[in-house]
Amino acid sequence: MKNRRHWKMLLLIAISIHSEPAFWPHFERLSNIQPQFYPTDLALNARADSFGNSSAEPGVFFLDASPPSWPSFKYLKGEIVGDLTKTRTMALDNKGVIHSLGYKSDMHIKTDVREDSIERSAQGYKGFIGNVESSDGYTYFLPAYSTSMAKLKRSTGEITLGKKFPSCPQVRSGAEGANGIIYMPTYTKTLKIYTLNTKTGQTGSFTPPQPGSFGHVWGAAADPDGNVYMPPALGNKILKIDKNGTSFLLKGKPVTSGTSGLNVKYVGATYVGSVNKVFCLPRTGKKILIINCADDSYEEIDLPADYLKVANKNKNFHGFLAPDGWLYSAFWGDTKCFRVNPFTQEIQWKDYEHEFMDGHPTVKEGSGIMSLGTGYSTCALTNGNDVYLGLAGTSRAIKLEFEK
Repeated sequence: MKNRRHWKMLLLIAISIHSEPAFWPHFERLSNIQPQFYPTDLALNARADSFGNSSAEPGVFFLDASPPSWPSFKYLKGEIVGDLTKTRTMALDNKGVIHSLGYKSDMHIKTDVREDSIERSAQGYKGFIGNVESSDGYTYFLPAYSTSMAKLKRSTGEITLGKKFPSCPQVRSGAEGANGIIYMPTYTKTLKIYTLNTKTGQTGSFTPPQPGSFGHVWGAAADPDGNVYMPPALGNKILKIDKNGTSFLLKGKPVTSGTSGLNVKYVGATYVGSVNKVFCLPRTGKKILIINCADDSYEEIDLPADYLKVANKNKNFHGFLAPDGWLYSAFWGDTKCFRVNPFTQEIQWKDYEHEFMDGHPTVKEGSGIMSLGTGYSTCALTNGNDVYLGLAGTSRAIKLEFEK
C-alpha cells in the first residue's frame, strides 16, 4: 500500500509538470476552427491543377488546430525583359528544369529548380496555355493560339511540336480522363471539347451540353476514376465528362461566385485526393467552388469579407495545392494571396507587398511588372517543399518556400 501511494504521488507530480499551458503561435486573420487531426497524406494524389497540370506530390504534413506558417517569398536569380505577358504554362522535366512556353509572345523560359534561376531560350514557342502531365511520360502544352500540340518528354527535357488541328482550338485547360484521353474545353461561346488520345495520337472534338448562355469553360480536373470536372468561367453550371466519355451538366443551384455575368470566372480546378473533392478558385468572383466527386454535389463558400474589401478585382489566376496541404491562390493583379483548408474550409489571406518590393520604393520597381493588366504571376508548379510561379508581366520570377 505504501508503494502504491508513492507511485501515485510521483504520477501527480509528473502530470503537474506537463500541464502548463502551451504557447500557441499567432496567425493573422484566423477564423474559428475546431481542433481536428488528419492523416499525413492529405496533399498526395493531387492529380490536376487549374490547367490540368499535375505537379510533384507535396510532402508529408499535418493539418491540425494550428494553421501552418505562411510560406516565405523568394526572387529567383536572373531577369528577363521584354513582352512576358501570359506565359501560362509550366512543365517539369526529370532533370529539374521547368519549361514555360509563350501564350501571345514567342517564348521559352527555363527555370532551374536546382539553382533557382531563370533564363530565356533562343528557340521560342507561341500560342500555348496550360499543360497536362500525362501518364504516358509526356507533358502536353495546350493550344490556345496554335494549331499544334507541344509536348515535353519528361525523361529528356526535349520539346516537340505536332500539328493536330486545322485552326486554333482556343482551349484554355485540360485534364487526362480515363483510357489516356485528354479532354480540353474551348473558351468560346460555342463550347467544344477537343480530345487527344495519348495512346494513338489521334485528336477529335464534340459539343457537350452548354453550361450557360456564354458557354465558356476555363478549368478541368480529373478524379482517380477518370471523371473530368469543368467549372464554368462565364456560365452557371458545372460540366462533367464521366469515365465513359459521356458529358452532362451537374444538377444543382446555379453557380454564381457571388457575382454575375462576365465576373463569375472560375479559371481553374484542383483535385484533392484526401477529401475526394475538386476545388475551383475564382479570378474575379467572391467565392470558392467545391465539388464532391463522391456524389457530384457542390457548394460555394465565401471569401473573407475583410479580404474582399482590399483585394484587387483580379485576385487569382491559378490555384495550387501546396506542400502544407492548403490550396493557395496565385498572384495575378494583386500582391495578396488567399488559402483554404480542404478539410475545414477555413480561409486565410496574407499580403506579400513588402516581399514584392524587395527593398525598392515600389512593388513595380521590385518585381519589374509592366502593368496590373499583365499580372505578377500566372501558373504554379509544386516541387518538393517549393512552389514556383510562372512569369506573367514581370521581369523577375518568384517561388514560395514552405517549411519542411
